Amino acid sequence: MRTVTILGITGSIGKTAIRGISDFKDSIRILGASCNSNVNEAIRICKENGIPNLCITSENKDTIIDGIRIHATLKGMLNSVHADMVLNGIAGSPGLLASFETIHAKSDLALANKESVVLGGNLLFKEAELYGVKIIPVDSEHSAIDELITDCGRDNVQSLVITASGGPFRDRPLDTLDDITPQMAANHPTWNMGPKISIDSSTLANKGLEVIEAHYLFGFDKDHIEVVIHPQSVVHSMVRTLSGQVYAQMSPPDMVFPIMRALLFPKVERQVGKALDFTKLDLSFRAIDFDRFPFVADAFECVRLEGSYPIAYNTANEVAVERFRKGDIKYTQIHGTVRKVLDSDWSFVPRSLEDILQIKEKVISLMEK
Repeated sequence: MRTVTILGITGSIGKTAIRGISDFKDSIRILGASCNSNVNEAIRICKENGIPNLCITSENKDTIIDGIRIHATLKGMLNSVHADMVLNGIAGSPGLLASFETIHAKSDLALANKESVVLGGNLLFKEAELYGVKIIPVDSEHSAIDELITDCGRDNVQSLVITASGGPFRDRPLDTLDDITPQMAANHPTWNMGPKISIDSSTLANKGLEVIEAHYLFGFDKDHIEVVIHPQSVVHSMVRTLSGQVYAQMSPPDMVFPIMRALLFPKVERQVGKALDFTKLDLSFRAIDFDRFPFVADAFECVRLEGSYPIAYNTANEVAVERFRKGDIKYTQIHGTVRKVLDSDWSFVPRSLEDILQIKEKVISLMEK
C-alpha cells in the first residue's frame, strides 16, 4: 500500500487524482491534502474519500473540522503526516516552496507544478539528490518523455519533440486577437484545466515553460528540443533516436494517465482511464509559427541563457496573465509585457531558494514601475 498526499486537492490535478485513485484503493491510500481558498470543497472531498489530514494554506491554524485534522502549515503537515509520495498539483509559482518542503520531508515528489522546475532549475534536483528523493514528472508531455527515455535508453535519444495543441486561437486571424476575453482564452479545445494554465496554453507560454522544464528535467539543450503543433493532443511527446527513428507516447487527452503513472511509479499494472480507439483517430502535425506564438521562441532563448532568465519568464508571465484576467491589459499585450522584462539583464545564477524568491520580487518590482 503506497501512501500519498495531494497538494491542491480542489484543482483539476487534485480532482483527477481522486478519480484515478478510486480504481486503485487496494494500492494507494491518501493521508493528506491541501487547499487554499476553496475550503468547503476541500473538506467535502476529504470526507468523501476518507482523507484524515488537510492543510488550509489561507487560514494558518490548527483545528479539527468534521473529524479532519486541519494543519496550520504545509511544512508541518508534510513532516508529521509523512507520505511515501506527494503529488504537487498547486497552480503557479506558489508550488515552488511546496516542492522544496516535500523534498525536505523526504517524500518522493510527483510533480505537476512545472513552475517548480522552471524557477528551481538545477537547485531543485540537487536538493532532491541530497535528500534521496525521486522527482517524477506529471505534465503529460514530460511524463511521456520520461517513459520514452526509460524505454529507449538516454544514450540512444538524440532529441525531444514536445507537442502543443496550439490552443483555441491557433487558426484565428492575428488582427482579431485584440478582441479575446479572459473567458475565451480559458476555453481550451482539448484539455480541462484551470483558467491560468488555459490562458497560458492559448498563448503557448505554457509550452515555453515546458521547453524550459524539459531542459532541466532531461538535460537537453535548445538545439535538441523541438515543439510541433498537434491539435488532437493524443501524441503527448516523442523522442528521436540516434538512428533517426521516432518513438511516440499516445493516450487520450486525460491527465489521469500521467498522474497514475507517477503515483504508481515505476509500474502501472492495470488499465487507467479510457483506452485509445484508433478507429476514431485522425492525427495531424504542423510546424510552429513563432510570429503567432513568440513565447516559445523566448523560452528557447531562456534555455540558452539560463541564469535567472527562466525565473523572469515565469514570473513576468504570471503577472501579465493576472493583469489580463483583471482587464488591465489586452490579450495581445501579454507577450509584450513579458518581453519587456526579458530585455533586462537576468544573467545572475541563483544559488539558493532565497535567491530565487528575491529574483521573483525583483521582477515584480520592475513591472510595477
